Amino acid sequence: MKSYERRRVRDLDISGKEVWLDLRVRQFSCDCGRYFHERFEWVAPGKCHTRRQAKFIFECCAKQPFSEVGALYNIAPKTVERIYYEYAEGVINLPTRYAQLRKLGIDELSLRKGKGDYCCILVDLERVIELDLLPDRKKASIITHFEQLGPDFCQQIEEVCFDMWGPYADVAKRCFPNARLTIDRFHVVKALNEVLDSTPKALRSQHPKQAAFKSLKWHLFKPPHKLTDQQTQLLEAAFQQAPQLEQAYTLRNTFHAIFDQANTKEEAKTWLNQWIEDVMFTQQKQWDKFLKTLDNWKDPILNFVESRISNAATEGRNNLIRYVKRISFGMPNFKHLRIRVLATSR
Repeated sequence: MKSYERRRVRDLDISGKEVWLDLRVRQFSCDCGRYFHERFEWVAPGKCHTRRQAKFIFECCAKQPFSEVGALYNIAPKTVERIYYEYAEGVINLPTRYAQLRKLGIDELSLRKGKGDYCCILVDLERVIELDLLPDRKKASIITHFEQLGPDFCQQIEEVCFDMWGPYADVAKRCFPNARLTIDRFHVVKALNEVLDSTPKALRSQHPKQAAFKSLKWHLFKPPHKLTDQQTQLLEAAFQQAPQLEQAYTLRNTFHAIFDQANTKEEAKTWLNQWIEDVMFTQQKQWDKFLKTLDNWKDPILNFVESRISNAATEGRNNLIRYVKRISFGMPNFKHLRIRVLATSR
């Protein structure tokens, strides 16, 4: 033993009072001429805070800006930020996340509204957590990312769910040979509701003074068994004035019934083909775009009957990213955004 040095370390507060530990650190010398200091398991080398203090600061930052945490505990905001990111790097554990993945959801989120600046979000649909964030949604970038994870990872994926965007389908077909591809039902329903909504809009435009066509939108979208007696009467009054509205409403509910009641993909396919014929028989132009969508994506849309997975979890987790951006007063550094989102979603 050669000598001692003093070291001051911040620990957890007690009753709102700061706690500092004054350590007497021994210095040792080796026969080889090397000098080294005594180490403590509860303090990281070179740090002026204990490990439990770092964990506490990390947990405080989960739903608060760094500046607020710094003000509460008398720590410089930059020090809080540094502690947070250093601790977060150790808890994310990406290899384990990817090793456990079986059902993958792919979606995107705009980083800057109106700028066409999108990041790609990967979600584990079984555990409902963000798996990873990629800086863009370009097909080449996503393929490169998955291929770098190796063929074993690509072969372990059983289900992939995404919206109706061609590059996502191309990525899934190329990278995941054993996976069943399913179109997110939310986006199919959204397109279907747009068709239904176009009918009362046209009626209100043609008959602006007709009260029966006003305030119908949410009654039309609501499942029939959840309508109140008053809401049912309002719809029936509108249907008497416009039979084409009742026809569109019935077709929309029948479409939902196909996917709710079918037991097999083949059964749903038979019913869907009959439904398409019924729509074409109406000769209403507002259905043309939706019918084209069904024709382009029929097989992955029908896969929902057997997979029963959707990107609802992915869409919900997008709110976490928006929340992180909001409490951070914007997050221009994508690396920091990615770390903070993944550390919060575990």
